[in-house]
Amino acid sequence: MSSLRESSLYQLTSMRFRLFLREPEALFWIFIFPILLAVGLGIAFRNRPADVLQAGATSAQLMEALNSDKGLTAATMDQAEGTHELATGRILLLAIQGGGGVAYKYDDTNPDARLARLLADRAIQKAAGQKEARQSSNDLVHETGARYIDFVVPGLLGMNLMGSAIWDLDFQSLRRGKRNC
Repeated sequence: MSSLRESSLYQLTSMRFRLFLREPEALFWIFIFPILLAVGLGIAFRNRPADVLQAGATSAQLMEALNSDKGLTAATMDQAEGTHELATGRILLLAIQGGGGVAYKYDDTNPDARLARLLADRAIQKAAGQKEARQSSNDLVHETGARYIDFVVPGLLGMNLMGSAIWDLDFQSLRRGKRNC
């Protein structure tokens, strides 16, 4: 044990470790800040259920058909009110009952509105008695480690450790340069 304590490598490592512990800002930026950032990003990017999309319908029959889909919530309104709600962004889709069928009014540049259109059409066709041509089922998979935060935390820790080591090397060389002057 005494030969280890007399080793120059041990002495140098011990001295560097004690110097590091004397700088509380380095401890904060290397160890505490990445943990706080990871917690904040974990809260921001947590897994949430799919959003329920808002839609409007001009008849009670359409409203019931739209509400039968768990991805949609519909309210009954006249066409003028629905157009106003669509323009203000309160609903994504307006289903208008016509003589020959159903007309959909929505903004096709909005991805949520396009999704609402597909869900609405599926719900209305199903309510009208349409049968599926082929049976299908969903097999939902939630992979652990596939979230954004699972990749960010190791990257942040590695980047902070590497950056602090490079900063410390530069700082130490500047400190030595001042002594030599």
